[in-house]
Amino acid sequence: MALVGGAAVSLVGTSLIPLDQEVGTHASAAGAVLGIGLMAAAVNPAANIGWVRAGILYGFVVVAFEAGSYYVWHAPFHFGPVFFGLAFSLLLIATYPQRKKLLPSSTREPVATPAPPVVIEEEEKKEEAAKS
Repeated sequence: MALVGGAAVSLVGTSLIPLDQEVGTHASAAGAVLGIGLMAAAVNPAANIGWVRAGILYGFVVVAFEAGSYYVWHAPFHFGPVFFGLAFSLLLIATYPQRKKLLPSSTREPVATPAPPVVIEEEEKKEEAAKS
């Protein structure tokens, strides 16, 4: 929630309300958290697929933010962040070692529940009788 609020602050600014004071975050903090998560995913991408997916999503979110600010607030359209964001997303897709795992599976695999321990009372009674 705080990351979304930080992103909204960078998009809207404080023109409507001082959102950064209400939410308690800053756009730079939201970017830092995303960057740290992506650096952690770079060490072992197969174990951190959620961060890789977030990095891929970043490019498309940048396009949506730029388009939204252009059409809603009539702000100038900046091609640099759009180019960087889409290039970053495409590079993540191209260099990920297991591309098929990037898309979540449409079917859920059943979760195997462990079988309850089987208590064999007859064998326990035989063991107790043999001890006495």
